[in-house]
Amino acid sequence: MLGSNGNSGVFHGIMVLVRATMVSMLRRRICRVAHLLERYRATFAAAAILAAVLSVLFAHAFAGGGDSEHCNVLVHDADGQVHVLDLSEDATLEVTTALGSNTIVIEGGTVRVSDADCPQGDCTRQSAISRPGEQIICLPHRLWIEIVPADGSSAGEMDADAVSYPDGADTVAG
Repeated sequence: MLGSNGNSGVFHGIMVLVRATMVSMLRRRICRVAHLLERYRATFAAAAILAAVLSVLFAHAFAGGGDSEHCNVLVHDADGQVHVLDLSEDATLEVTTALGSNTIVIEGGTVRVSDADCPQGDCTRQSAISRPGEQIICLPHRLWIEIVPADGSSAGEMDADAVSYPDGADTVAG
C-alpha cells in the first residue's frame, strides 16, 4: 500500500533522485578542486612560501630588528632641558616643572610614565615604548619622551619641517 494519500512512494522517489543528484554534483566539485590543486600545485607552494617569507619579514620589521641596537631615552621637559638616559639600565626619573610633575620609569628595556599630576593622565595610560622612533607625550606638562639610537643616527634628529621640506625651505611658495 502507498500510504493514506497515495503519494508517499512518489515523494520518496523524488527525494532519492534529489539526494543522488546532490551527491553527484558534490563529487564533481570535489574532483574539480582536486584537479585544480594538482594542476596548480607549484603555484600554491610558491604562494605558501612567499606568505611565510613575508610573515617573517613583517614580524622582524615590527619587532625592531631585535635588541642588538643600543638606545637612549631622551626626556624633553617644558623648561627646555633634555634628560638622556640609557634604555638598557633600569631607572626612575622625576621631572618637575612649573606645569607639573611626571615620573618616568625605565625597566626591562621599556619606558613608561608611571605617574603624572596632569588633569587627564593620558600619558600614564600610554603603552610602554621600547624601539627607536617611539614617543610618549604629555601635552599639559609639555613633556616629550622619545627613544633614539645611542649613536645619534636616524630617529629624533629631524624635525617635521626637515621631513616635509627636505631642501630646507620653511614655506610653500604661493
